[in-house]
Amino acid sequence: MISIELSYKTEKRLKQILLVQSNKDKFFRKIIDFQIDELKLGLYNIKKDLDEFEKKYLIDTKLFYKKFQAGEIDDKDDFMIWAGIYEMFLRDKQILEKLKW
Repeated sequence: MISIELSYKTEKRLKQILLVQSNKDKFFRKIIDFQIDELKLGLYNIKKDLDEFEKKYLIDTKLFYKKFQAGEIDDKDDFMIWAGIYEMFLRDKQILEKLKW
């Protein structure tokens, strides 16, 4: 059993959808598939950003991040942003792996 706290308005609307939905499992699978597609698109866009940093600084993101975490690279704005983007990439990739069957 799943318990989710929703606002009254959202819960009411969701119940209406579920009343007309004959295959509730299929409905929720579609929601999961949509989330997977959104994550894939997000990862694609994040990867493009990471590629730009790699071209600009001539270093692979994984190596950059390892050095950044070890304090071997300073914390100027660009590097803080790059590290944050890479952390988002890792988080979203992990979520995507959990959602895949």
